[in-house]
Amino acid sequence: MNYNRIVISSFGGPEVLQKVTEPSVPIPNKGEVRIKVLTTSASYTDTLIRRGIYPAVRNKPPFSPGYDLVGVVDALGEGVQSLSVGQKVAGLTVIGSYTEYICLDAKDLVSVPKPFR
Repeated sequence: MNYNRIVISSFGGPEVLQKVTEPSVPIPNKGEVRIKVLTTSASYTDTLIRRGIYPAVRNKPPFSPGYDLVGVVDALGEGVQSLSVGQKVAGLTVIGSYTEYICLDAKDLVSVPKPFR
């Protein structure tokens, strides 16, 4: 199954953001889960990362920006017992969440509670 993600081709302004279609969704490794991303922010930190001046990011383009996400667990990697398929989670990725699907370490995610009624 194809999926889309946004990558920056070089450091710069919004013109460096490009949509890329990947040929298949990523497969979670041991201890990871695959997340179908529901939302991510477009924060000031993302603009610093895109411009190449955020000190905590040493990656060189091309890569996907995206500081955080909320999504639904779509698949479990081997050994994951703390989360389940269909569970809503949040994560601080720093980079990588401008995508439809992402694999992350299960221990780095938190459960999103159901809304109060």
